[in-house]
Amino acid sequence: MRHAPLPFLRLGLGLLAFFTLTGCERYPEDPIFAYGRVLQPDGTPHAGQSLTLELQQDGGYAPLDTTTTDARGEFTFELLSGDSMKQVDYGQEKARLRVGLPLDEAGRGMFALLYIDDDVELPTLQPWDAHPRVESGPQGTTVAFPPAPAPLAKPETARFGDLVFDDGTAQPLLPSPPEPRVFLTTGDAPLWQQRVTTSPWTASPYVLEDFAAPRVQLRAASVGAWYFDPLGGEPGGVDFRVEWRTAHEPLPAGALRPLSRGATCESHFPGTCPWTDGLLESVDVETQVTASQSLTLVFSLPRSGLPRHAVVRGLRYLQGYEGKEWLLLEGSEDGKQWRPLTRTVVREVERSTDALRFMYSQYLSLTREDSPYGDLPLALGIETSVFAEAPLADGAPVRFVRLSVETLTFGGGTRLVGLSSLAELSVFE
Repeated sequence: MRHAPLPFLRLGLGLLAFFTLTGCERYPEDPIFAYGRVLQPDGTPHAGQSLTLELQQDGGYAPLDTTTTDARGEFTFELLSGDSMKQVDYGQEKARLRVGLPLDEAGRGMFALLYIDDDVELPTLQPWDAHPRVESGPQGTTVAFPPAPAPLAKPETARFGDLVFDDGTAQPLLPSPPEPRVFLTTGDAPLWQQRVTTSPWTASPYVLEDFAAPRVQLRAASVGAWYFDPLGGEPGGVDFRVEWRTAHEPLPAGALRPLSRGATCESHFPGTCPWTDGLLESVDVETQVTASQSLTLVFSLPRSGLPRHAVVRGLRYLQGYEGKEWLLLEGSEDGKQWRPLTRTVVREVERSTDALRFMYSQYLSLTREDSPYGDLPLALGIETSVFAEAPLADGAPVRFVRLSVETLTFGGGTRLVGLSSLAELSVFE
Protein backbone atom coordinates (compact mmCIF):
# COMPACT_ATOMS: atom_id res chain seq x y z
CA MET A 1 0.00 0.00 0.00
CA ARG A 2 1.45 3.34 -1.08
CA HIS A 3 0.22 6.75 -0.14
CA ALA A 4 0.64 10.24 -1.45
CA PRO A 5 2.94 12.50 0.55
CA LEU A 6 1.37 14.47 3.36
CA PRO A 7 -1.20 16.72 1.67
CA PHE A 8 -1.23 20.46 1.56
CA LEU A 9 -3.59 21.86 4.17
CA ARG A 10 -5.81 24.75 3.10
CA LEU A 11 -6.92 26.17 6.42
CA GLY A 12 -8.70 29.17 7.86
CA LEU A 13 -7.16 31.99 9.81
CA GLY A 14 -7.83 30.28 13.13
CA LEU A 15 -5.21 27.56 12.77
CA LEU A 16 -2.81 29.68 10.76
CA ALA A 17 -2.75 32.20 13.59
CA PHE A 18 -1.33 29.45 15.78
CA PHE A 19 1.94 29.79 13.90
CA THR A 20 2.10 33.54 13.29
CA LEU A 21 4.17 36.07 15.15
CA THR A 22 1.48 38.70 15.59
CA GLY A 23 -1.82 36.81 15.95
CA CYS A 24 -5.07 38.53 15.00
CA GLU A 25 -5.48 42.24 14.33
CA ARG A 26 -7.30 43.01 17.56
CA TYR A 27 -5.53 44.80 20.37
CA PRO A 28 -4.67 42.61 23.38
CA GLU A 29 -7.17 44.51 25.55
CA ASP A 30 -10.09 43.99 23.12
CA PRO A 31 -12.80 41.62 24.41
CA ILE A 32 -13.59 38.42 22.51
CA PHE A 33 -16.31 35.88 23.19
CA ALA A 34 -16.61 32.09 23.17
CA TYR A 35 -20.12 30.62 22.95
CA GLY A 36 -21.21 27.10 23.74
CA ARG A 37 -23.84 24.73 25.07
CA VAL A 38 -24.04 21.99 27.71
CA LEU A 39 -26.36 18.99 27.34
CA GLN A 40 -27.28 16.16 29.68
CA PRO A 41 -26.18 12.64 28.62
CA ASP A 42 -29.72 12.11 27.25
CA GLY A 43 -29.45 15.22 25.05
CA THR A 44 -31.64 17.61 27.06
CA PRO A 45 -30.31 21.08 27.99
CA HIS A 46 -28.31 21.30 31.19
CA ALA A 47 -29.39 24.53 32.86
CA GLY A 48 -27.59 26.10 35.82
CA GLN A 49 -24.22 24.40 35.18
CA SER A 50 -21.26 26.46 36.38
CA LEU A 51 -18.30 26.47 33.97
CA THR A 52 -14.81 27.95 34.12
CA LEU A 53 -12.57 28.82 31.18
CA GLU A 54 -8.95 28.22 32.18
CA LEU A 55 -5.57 29.26 30.77
CA GLN A 56 -2.59 26.90 30.78
CA GLN A 57 0.32 28.32 32.75
CA ASP A 58 3.45 26.94 34.34
CA GLY A 59 2.32 24.48 36.96
CA GLY A 60 -1.24 24.01 35.73
CA TYR A 61 -4.29 26.01 34.68
CA ALA A 62 -5.58 29.32 36.01
CA PRO A 63 -9.20 30.59 35.70
CA LEU A 64 -9.97 33.27 33.10
CA ASP A 65 -13.75 33.54 33.29
CA THR A 66 -16.65 31.77 34.99
CA THR A 67 -20.22 31.56 33.73
CA THR A 68 -23.43 29.57 34.22
CA THR A 69 -25.61 27.95 31.55
CA ASP A 70 -29.07 29.37 30.93
CA ALA A 71 -32.36 27.48 30.57
CA ARG A 72 -31.32 26.27 27.09
CA GLY A 73 -27.96 25.06 28.37
CA GLU A 74 -26.14 27.88 26.55
CA PHE A 75 -23.23 29.90 27.91
CA THR A 76 -20.83 32.68 26.95
CA PHE A 77 -17.25 33.29 28.07
CA GLU A 78 -15.74 36.76 27.79
CA LEU A 79 -11.98 37.15 27.71
CA LEU A 80 -9.40 39.54 26.34
CA SER A 81 -7.83 38.96 22.95
CA GLY A 82 -4.43 38.96 24.65
CA ASP A 83 -5.52 36.06 26.86
CA SER A 84 -5.65 33.80 23.80
CA MET A 85 -1.97 34.45 23.00
CA LYS A 86 1.27 33.83 24.84
CA GLN A 87 4.77 35.18 24.43
CA VAL A 88 7.50 32.84 23.18
CA ASP A 89 11.11 33.48 22.18
CA TYR A 90 10.22 34.12 18.53
CA GLY A 91 7.10 36.23 19.11
CA GLN A 92 3.63 34.96 19.98
CA GLU A 93 1.65 31.75 19.60
CA LYS A 94 -1.82 30.65 20.57
CA ALA A 95 -2.32 29.88 24.25
CA ARG A 96 -3.92 26.61 25.35
CA LEU A 97 -7.28 27.03 27.09
CA ARG A 98 -9.48 24.48 28.82
CA VAL A 99 -13.14 24.09 29.75
CA GLY A 100 -14.59 21.00 31.39
CA LEU A 101 -17.61 19.59 33.15
CA PRO A 102 -17.38 18.39 36.74
CA LEU A 103 -17.63 14.63 37.18
CA ASP A 104 -21.20 13.48 37.66
CA GLU A 105 -22.38 10.94 40.21
CA ALA A 106 -21.51 8.11 37.80
CA GLY A 107 -17.94 9.35 37.32
CA ARG A 108 -18.53 10.57 33.77
CA GLY A 109 -16.79 13.68 32.51
CA MET A 110 -15.96 15.66 29.39
CA PHE A 111 -13.52 18.47 28.73
CA ALA A 112 -12.02 20.40 25.82
CA LEU A 113 -8.56 21.83 25.20
CA LEU A 114 -8.83 24.88 22.96
CA TYR A 115 -6.84 27.32 20.86
CA ILE A 116 -9.07 30.22 19.85
CA ASP A 117 -8.76 33.23 17.59
CA ASP A 118 -11.37 35.98 17.95
CA ASP A 119 -15.07 35.21 18.54
CA VAL A 120 -15.87 31.50 18.23
CA GLU A 121 -18.42 28.81 18.97
CA LEU A 122 -17.14 25.90 21.06
CA PRO A 123 -17.97 22.19 20.79
CA THR A 124 -21.09 21.19 22.70
CA LEU A 125 -20.28 19.65 26.06
CA GLN A 126 -22.30 16.46 26.52
CA PRO A 127 -21.02 13.56 28.65
CA TRP A 128 -20.85 10.14 27.03
CA ASP A 129 -23.73 8.06 28.37
CA ALA A 130 -21.47 5.12 29.10
CA HIS A 131 -20.37 2.89 31.92
CA PRO A 132 -18.07 -0.15 31.59
CA ARG A 133 -19.86 -3.40 32.52
CA VAL A 134 -17.38 -6.05 33.64
CA GLU A 135 -18.30 -9.74 33.47
CA SER A 136 -16.50 -13.08 33.47
CA GLY A 137 -16.65 -15.12 30.27
CA PRO A 138 -15.24 -18.42 28.96
CA GLN A 139 -12.36 -16.61 27.21
CA GLY A 140 -11.63 -14.22 30.08
CA THR A 141 -12.95 -11.03 31.57
CA THR A 142 -15.22 -9.03 29.25
CA VAL A 143 -16.02 -5.32 29.22
CA ALA A 144 -19.28 -4.21 27.61
CA PHE A 145 -19.82 -0.64 26.43
CA PRO A 146 -22.33 1.41 24.40
CA PRO A 147 -21.71 3.02 20.98
CA ALA A 148 -19.16 5.82 20.72
CA PRO A 149 -20.11 9.43 21.38
CA ALA A 150 -21.71 11.07 18.37
CA PRO A 151 -19.39 13.12 16.13
CA LEU A 152 -19.22 16.75 17.20
CA ALA A 153 -21.85 18.83 15.42
CA LYS A 154 -20.41 21.75 13.45
CA PRO A 155 -22.10 25.09 14.23
CA GLU A 156 -24.15 26.51 11.36
CA THR A 157 -21.87 29.54 11.20
CA ALA A 158 -18.66 27.49 10.97
CA ARG A 159 -16.79 25.91 8.09
CA PHE A 160 -14.05 23.30 7.77
CA GLY A 161 -10.58 23.64 6.31
CA ASP A 162 -9.62 21.49 3.31
CA LEU A 163 -7.16 18.68 2.70
CA VAL A 164 -5.73 19.15 -0.79
CA PHE A 165 -3.77 16.15 -2.10
CA ASP A 166 -1.01 16.22 -4.68
CA ASP A 167 -3.33 14.70 -7.28
CA GLY A 168 -5.56 17.79 -7.07
CA THR A 169 -8.37 16.18 -5.11
CA ALA A 170 -9.62 17.80 -1.91
CA GLN A 171 -11.81 16.90 1.01
CA PRO A 172 -12.99 18.72 4.14
CA LEU A 173 -10.75 18.41 7.17
CA LEU A 174 -13.34 16.85 9.45
CA PRO A 175 -12.74 16.26 13.16
CA SER A 176 -11.38 12.82 13.96
CA PRO A 177 -14.15 10.37 14.91
CA PRO A 178 -14.53 9.80 18.67
CA GLU A 179 -13.52 6.13 18.76
CA PRO A 180 -14.04 4.31 22.08
CA ARG A 181 -10.99 2.96 23.85
CA VAL A 182 -10.59 0.67 26.80
CA PHE A 183 -7.94 2.07 29.12
CA LEU A 184 -6.54 -0.30 31.76
CA THR A 185 -4.41 0.80 34.68
CA THR A 186 -2.86 -0.86 37.70
CA GLY A 187 -1.91 1.40 40.52
CA ASP A 188 -0.84 4.58 38.75
CA ALA A 189 0.59 2.91 35.64
CA PRO A 190 -1.01 2.33 32.21
CA LEU A 191 -1.51 -1.40 31.77
CA TRP A 192 -3.27 -1.52 28.39
CA GLN A 193 -5.16 0.61 25.90
CA GLN A 194 -6.97 -0.40 22.75
CA ARG A 195 -9.42 1.06 20.27
CA VAL A 196 -12.61 -0.99 20.32
CA THR A 197 -15.57 -1.07 17.97
CA THR A 198 -17.43 -4.22 19.00
CA SER A 199 -18.89 -4.78 22.46
CA PRO A 200 -18.01 -6.68 24.56
CA TRP A 201 -14.22 -6.52 24.58
CA THR A 202 -12.32 -9.39 26.18
CA ALA A 203 -9.27 -8.78 28.34
CA SER A 204 -7.20 -11.89 27.76
CA PRO A 205 -5.29 -13.47 30.66
CA TYR A 206 -2.06 -12.45 28.89
CA VAL A 207 -3.06 -8.77 28.97
CA LEU A 208 -3.79 -8.96 32.71
CA GLU A 209 -0.57 -10.94 33.26
CA ASP A 210 0.07 -11.13 37.03
CA PHE A 211 -0.78 -7.53 37.84
CA ALA A 212 -2.77 -6.85 40.98
CA ALA A 213 -5.87 -4.65 41.18
CA PRO A 214 -6.26 -3.73 37.48
CA ARG A 215 -9.02 -1.25 36.59
CA VAL A 216 -10.77 -0.42 33.32
CA GLN A 217 -12.07 2.91 32.07
CA LEU A 218 -13.78 3.87 28.81
CA ARG A 219 -12.40 6.92 27.04
CA ALA A 220 -12.80 8.65 23.68
CA ALA A 221 -11.39 11.80 22.11
CA SER A 222 -11.80 13.91 18.99
CA VAL A 223 -9.56 16.57 17.46
CA GLY A 224 -10.69 19.15 14.92
CA ALA A 225 -11.01 22.79 13.90
CA TRP A 226 -13.75 25.20 12.83
CA TYR A 227 -13.43 28.59 11.15
CA PHE A 228 -15.79 31.56 11.22
CA ASP A 229 -16.22 34.47 8.78
CA PRO A 230 -18.79 36.86 10.30
CA LEU A 231 -20.08 39.71 8.19
CA GLY A 232 -18.43 42.93 9.30
CA GLY A 233 -16.34 41.15 11.91
CA GLU A 234 -12.89 39.64 12.30
CA PRO A 235 -12.47 36.07 11.03
CA GLY A 236 -12.02 33.58 13.83
CA GLY A 237 -11.21 29.97 14.47
CA VAL A 238 -11.10 27.34 17.18
CA ASP A 239 -8.88 24.29 17.29
CA PHE A 240 -10.11 21.74 19.81
CA ARG A 241 -9.38 18.43 21.44
CA VAL A 242 -12.43 17.03 23.21
CA GLU A 243 -12.23 14.05 25.55
CA TRP A 244 -14.90 11.87 27.17
CA ARG A 245 -14.28 9.55 30.13
CA THR A 246 -16.11 7.18 32.45
CA ALA A 247 -15.41 6.02 35.98
CA HIS A 248 -12.96 3.18 36.65
CA GLU A 249 -14.24 -0.34 37.27
CA PRO A 250 -12.18 -3.08 38.97
CA LEU A 251 -11.03 -6.14 37.01
CA PRO A 252 -9.96 -9.50 38.41
CA ALA A 253 -6.26 -9.72 39.24
CA GLY A 254 -4.07 -11.44 36.68
CA ALA A 255 -2.56 -14.85 37.36
CA LEU A 256 0.03 -15.44 34.60
CA ARG A 257 3.71 -14.80 35.24
CA PRO A 258 5.65 -14.43 31.98
CA LEU A 259 8.74 -16.45 31.17
CA SER A 260 10.46 -13.15 30.33
CA ARG A 261 10.08 -11.63 33.81
CA GLY A 262 13.57 -10.61 34.91
CA ALA A 263 15.14 -11.18 31.48
CA THR A 264 18.30 -9.17 30.80
CA CYS A 265 18.56 -6.76 27.89
CA GLU A 266 21.52 -5.08 26.27
CA SER A 267 24.87 -4.83 27.93
CA HIS A 268 24.01 -1.28 29.04
CA PHE A 269 21.95 -2.63 31.93
CA PRO A 270 24.08 -4.34 34.59
CA GLY A 271 21.00 -4.90 36.74
CA THR A 272 17.36 -5.64 36.00
CA CYS A 273 16.19 -4.81 32.51
CA PRO A 274 13.62 -1.97 32.71
CA TRP A 275 11.54 -3.57 29.94
CA THR A 276 11.01 -6.93 31.67
CA ASP A 277 10.72 -5.89 35.33
CA GLY A 278 6.91 -5.74 35.46
CA LEU A 279 6.89 -2.09 36.57
CA LEU A 280 5.24 -0.77 33.36
CA GLU A 281 7.33 2.38 33.32
CA SER A 282 8.08 3.69 29.85
CA VAL A 283 11.85 3.88 29.34
CA ASP A 284 13.58 5.59 26.43
CA VAL A 285 15.52 3.34 24.12
CA GLU A 286 17.52 6.12 22.50
CA THR A 287 19.10 7.20 25.79
CA GLN A 288 20.13 3.65 26.66
CA VAL A 289 21.61 2.31 23.43
CA THR A 290 23.65 3.62 20.54
CA ALA A 291 22.03 4.71 17.28
CA SER A 292 23.08 1.51 15.53
CA GLN A 293 21.51 -0.59 18.30
CA SER A 294 18.18 1.25 18.40
CA LEU A 295 16.79 -0.82 15.52
CA THR A 296 16.46 -3.93 17.69
CA LEU A 297 16.25 -4.95 21.34
CA VAL A 298 17.58 -8.35 22.35
CA PHE A 299 16.39 -10.04 25.54
CA SER A 300 18.09 -12.97 27.26
CA LEU A 301 15.44 -15.07 29.00
CA PRO A 302 16.14 -16.47 32.49
CA ARG A 303 15.97 -19.98 30.95
CA SER A 304 15.14 -21.63 27.67
CA GLY A 305 11.44 -22.10 26.97
CA LEU A 306 8.89 -22.67 24.26
CA PRO A 307 7.21 -19.26 23.74
CA ARG A 308 3.48 -19.37 22.98
CA HIS A 309 2.30 -15.76 23.39
CA ALA A 310 3.72 -12.25 23.66
CA VAL A 311 2.47 -8.90 24.94
CA VAL A 312 4.16 -5.59 24.12
CA ARG A 313 3.17 -2.46 26.05
CA GLY A 314 3.96 1.19 25.44
CA LEU A 315 6.15 0.79 22.35
CA ARG A 316 7.01 3.88 20.34
CA TYR A 317 9.22 4.10 17.27
CA LEU A 318 10.10 6.29 14.30
CA GLN A 319 6.98 6.01 12.17
CA GLY A 320 7.03 6.20 8.41
CA TYR A 321 4.77 8.04 5.97
CA GLU A 322 3.51 5.08 3.94
CA GLY A 323 0.90 4.02 6.47
CA LYS A 324 1.77 0.46 7.50
CA GLU A 325 4.08 -0.95 10.16
CA TRP A 326 4.74 -4.37 11.68
CA LEU A 327 5.96 -5.56 15.06
CA LEU A 328 8.60 -8.28 14.61
CA LEU A 329 9.56 -10.80 17.29
CA GLU A 330 12.23 -13.40 16.64
CA GLY A 331 13.63 -16.21 18.77
CA SER A 332 17.02 -17.88 19.06
CA GLU A 333 18.66 -20.53 21.19
CA ASP A 334 22.22 -19.27 20.72
CA GLY A 335 21.71 -15.55 19.96
CA LYS A 336 23.06 -16.01 16.42
CA GLN A 337 20.53 -17.98 14.41
CA TRP A 338 17.10 -16.36 14.50
CA ARG A 339 13.66 -17.60 13.47
CA PRO A 340 10.43 -15.56 13.23
CA LEU A 341 7.97 -15.76 16.11
CA THR A 342 5.43 -13.20 14.86
CA ARG A 343 5.01 -10.38 12.35
CA THR A 344 1.99 -8.39 13.53
CA VAL A 345 0.54 -5.27 11.89
CA VAL A 346 0.51 -2.46 14.45
CA ARG A 347 -0.47 0.46 12.22
CA GLU A 348 -2.31 0.78 8.92
CA VAL A 349 -3.99 4.01 7.92
CA GLU A 350 -5.30 5.74 4.83
CA ARG A 351 -3.83 8.99 3.58
CA SER A 352 -6.67 11.19 4.92
CA THR A 353 -6.19 9.76 8.41
CA ASP A 354 -2.44 10.09 8.12
CA ALA A 355 -2.88 13.76 7.25
CA LEU A 356 -4.56 14.37 10.60
CA ARG A 357 -1.12 14.19 12.20
CA PHE A 358 -1.05 17.93 11.50
CA MET A 359 -4.08 18.39 13.76
CA TYR A 360 -2.74 16.02 16.40
CA SER A 361 0.62 17.80 16.46
CA GLN A 362 -0.78 20.63 18.57
CA TYR A 363 -1.37 18.18 21.43
CA LEU A 364 1.95 16.35 21.63
CA SER A 365 2.80 17.65 25.08
CA LEU A 366 -0.19 16.32 27.01
CA THR A 367 0.33 15.59 30.70
CA ARG A 368 -1.92 14.60 33.59
CA GLU A 369 -2.32 18.32 34.34
CA ASP A 370 -4.23 18.77 31.06
CA SER A 371 -7.05 16.58 32.38
CA PRO A 372 -9.22 18.26 35.03
CA TYR A 373 -9.77 14.76 36.43
CA GLY A 374 -6.09 13.81 36.69
CA ASP A 375 -6.35 11.05 34.07
CA LEU A 376 -3.25 9.77 32.31
CA PRO A 377 -2.78 11.32 28.84
CA LEU A 378 -4.71 9.67 26.02
CA ALA A 379 -2.61 10.04 22.88
CA LEU A 380 -4.18 10.06 19.41
CA GLY A 381 -2.96 9.34 15.90
CA ILE A 382 0.71 8.62 15.44
CA GLU A 383 1.40 9.59 19.05
CA THR A 384 -0.47 6.53 20.30
CA SER A 385 1.90 4.00 21.85
CA VAL A 386 1.64 0.42 20.62
CA PHE A 387 -0.05 -2.09 22.90
CA ALA A 388 -0.11 -5.44 21.13
CA GLU A 389 -0.52 -9.13 21.92
CA ALA A 390 0.03 -12.01 19.55
CA PRO A 391 0.34 -15.80 19.52
CA LEU A 392 3.83 -16.96 18.63
CA ALA A 393 4.84 -19.51 16.01
CA ASP A 394 5.38 -23.06 17.26
CA GLY A 395 8.93 -24.28 17.09
CA ALA A 396 11.99 -25.12 19.10
CA PRO A 397 12.73 -23.65 22.53
CA VAL A 398 14.47 -20.27 22.61
CA ARG A 399 16.74 -18.49 25.06
CA PHE A 400 16.83 -15.11 23.29
CA VAL A 401 14.05 -12.90 21.93
CA ARG A 402 14.63 -10.00 19.52
CA LEU A 403 12.16 -7.13 19.05
CA SER A 404 12.05 -4.71 16.11
CA VAL A 405 9.60 -2.71 13.98
CA GLU A 406 9.39 -2.83 10.19
CA THR A 407 7.80 -0.14 8.03
CA LEU A 408 6.94 0.36 4.38
CA THR A 409 9.24 2.54 2.31
CA PHE A 410 8.17 4.94 -0.44
CA GLY A 411 9.60 2.55 -3.02
CA GLY A 412 7.36 -0.29 -1.86
CA GLY A 413 9.94 -2.21 0.17
CA THR A 414 10.35 -2.47 3.93
CA ARG A 415 13.00 -1.46 6.46
CA LEU A 416 13.61 -1.52 10.19
CA VAL A 417 13.06 1.77 12.04
CA GLY A 418 14.53 3.18 15.22
CA LEU A 419 12.84 2.32 18.51
CA SER A 420 12.06 5.27 20.79
CA SER A 421 10.65 3.84 24.02
CA LEU A 422 9.12 0.75 25.56
CA ALA A 423 7.28 -0.03 28.78
CA GLU A 424 7.25 -3.84 28.87
CA LEU A 425 7.80 -6.99 26.84
CA SER A 426 6.19 -10.16 28.18
CA VAL A 427 6.74 -13.62 26.67
CA PHE A 428 4.63 -16.51 27.92
CA GLU A 429 5.13 -20.27 27.60
